[in-house]
Amino acid sequence: MNIENIPVGKLQANPWNPNRMADDMRHKLKEYIKKEGFVEPIVVRPKDDIFEILGGYHRWSIASELGYDTVPCVVVDLDDKRAKILTINLNEMKGQSLPNLLSELVFDLSKEITLADLETQLPYTMDEMKDSLELLKLPDGLEAFLAEETAKQEINKPRILTFVVDDPEPIEKAIAVSMASTEAKSSRGKALMDICRQFTTNIGT
Repeated sequence: MNIENIPVGKLQANPWNPNRMADDMRHKLKEYIKKEGFVEPIVVRPKDDIFEILGGYHRWSIASELGYDTVPCVVVDLDDKRAKILTINLNEMKGQSLPNLLSELVFDLSKEITLADLETQLPYTMDEMKDSLELLKLPDGLEAFLAEETAKQEINKPRILTFVVDDPEPIEKAIAVSMASTEAKSSRGKALMDICRQFTTNIGT
């Protein structure tokens, strides 16, 4: 992969780019480029006597505003079909930050940089960063504890059994046996066995 510094005026946006950037996010990107410069090249393809942008349109337009003479570019030679596919992939094929790992990163940065300064350099609002830091206050093992409690509730939730019978007498007898039990409480399994026992008694097996 060769990176070339190409004059800003020799680059041109493609007509099909579906990517749009909110004004506040574009402002953050502009401030970042002012401070750090270009850390990622623009992807272009040669077309006639210019270069068509396939990835990095917003960075190129900001570079134009900031007075850049040239920008670093990766030049690829693609037909229209492959160029369109690449444009979509460059915009969409990205991972997502895991909340717990992101909160640790923000916390580490906040030791040296104020949240107000981070807000100008990261693609998050102040409230989003504060919410992220709140995750670090959760006690260790909470996730496992909640999963265990959920499993317990699933086990202990009431079970509803529906019986369709011609003769309700076995059910009534089973209820009477359970009510007369001297045990502190009768388990669901025992109650079900009592019902089955009444049915098997009635049919003589």
